[in-house]
Amino acid sequence: MLLSNSRCLLTPGQSLRQRQWAWLSACLERNADSRFGHTHQFSLIRTIDDFRATLPISDYHEFKTSIDAVAGGERDVLFKGPAVAFEVTSGTRGGSKLIPYSPHSLGDFQRAILPWIESLVERHDLHEGACYWALSPVGRSLQTTPGGIPIGLPDAAYLGDELTRFFRLPSAIPDWPGRLLDIHQWRLCTLYYLLRRDDLAFVSVWSPTFLLLLIDALDSDFDALHALLCNGGCMAGHQLPADAAACRRLNEYRREHDTRILWPTLRLVSCWMDAGSSAYAKHLQARLPQAVFQAKGLLSTETVVTVPDDRDRPLLAVDSGFFEFGHAQGLCLGDELRMGECYELMVTTSGGLYRYRTGDLVRCEGYVDDVPVLRFIGRSGMTSDLVGEKLDERFVETSLEFLPGFRMLLPRSEPSPHYLLLLDRDQSVPLADIAREVETRLCANVHYAYARRLGQLAELQLLMVDNGLQGYVHHMTARGMRLGDIKPPALSVDTDWISGLAEQT
Repeated sequence: MLLSNSRCLLTPGQSLRQRQWAWLSACLERNADSRFGHTHQFSLIRTIDDFRATLPISDYHEFKTSIDAVAGGERDVLFKGPAVAFEVTSGTRGGSKLIPYSPHSLGDFQRAILPWIESLVERHDLHEGACYWALSPVGRSLQTTPGGIPIGLPDAAYLGDELTRFFRLPSAIPDWPGRLLDIHQWRLCTLYYLLRRDDLAFVSVWSPTFLLLLIDALDSDFDALHALLCNGGCMAGHQLPADAAACRRLNEYRREHDTRILWPTLRLVSCWMDAGSSAYAKHLQARLPQAVFQAKGLLSTETVVTVPDDRDRPLLAVDSGFFEFGHAQGLCLGDELRMGECYELMVTTSGGLYRYRTGDLVRCEGYVDDVPVLRFIGRSGMTSDLVGEKLDERFVETSLEFLPGFRMLLPRSEPSPHYLLLLDRDQSVPLADIAREVETRLCANVHYAYARRLGQLAELQLLMVDNGLQGYVHHMTARGMRLGDIKPPALSVDTDWISGLAEQT
């Protein structure tokens, strides 16, 4: 089915709006006897219009009191029954937020994800070899809320028992390395096990930077890995036997720097590939040329928003939540989106978030059988405005997309207002040409161009850095962000972490 800028009501049965109401009405009926349901009279809501008239669009702070009560062990607050778990969101801005999960919200996740995995197995012949999933955070101790509810769940709890019906690849990594609190130990153990699996077939991670840093560690941690593979060793009370064949492959990799030596049968890598992850995904593809890459859909901590179809188009997960879309002309439902237009996402979840503003921005790329195709394009609210130039992250991402590797734009107020572009030191294009091209692209923003003409903004400066990605990841993990969630933005107002990286050029 080709994409179109008009709706395609080609599937038999319910329309998109009917399916969305079916999900929403079941959610409201299920939670009508909760404290939130009583307050907002869920039992009297008969239509989508009733729902939208009864509940306002809300941000996290408007749910926080109720979420704190759930975390304290109270039942029937935002949804009927107790929470089964919480997860922590962590972004580049703001503090961490606890998101509650109910049994039904885990079911919504599985309802969207399991058909996608089943499709992957058949399309990419994932019937032999080993796999590596990196879904749960690493380096995190077991935690609970004040009410004793676990924070975080093992991967099996998210994916459910049904996964084993059609996905039978054994895991390349046992469970215990993921529980190590020392990141260096975790990295060594993870690579030790991955290097022993020359039959690795499938890798699924969130951020491509997560896998890039693992591959980089093949060089930085070579001596320790070589010793483990050649001689064996003990790590966190676990015996790691020697593996002569893996040791030979590692030696050959060091000479050739070709990952096909290590994982010749790697067929598929699934990771974020849109918005700020795009440049890092391209870098990862160059490091793993033997694999096909598939962009993950928009899977937030709060809910599943999109899942790739059998042609890798990110379709709205219609049956896993209720979705609304903010636009300059007002709020839209999924069957009212226009091709090429960008929208801010609002979700209602089985986990007790109602008309919740996620901050995610998506672009409609058409419809497939009445279901919108939605491309993640970034987060709302990330702007820089030193002197009125009003740069936003989406614009900056587009301006820097021609640059390979690590790149990030930061506002600086001293000695006079200007922007600093961080770049990997190894650049094939002359720096003066890079600076000129980036300035030209930034000047497409009329406010930036005006500020440059007036002299309110000084010229762009370049800072060449070694290990910029590693430095940023270290900074964000020190602030409590989960390793696999880190997506270095194209524009950041956080400049504390760059001191001492390199001398300005």
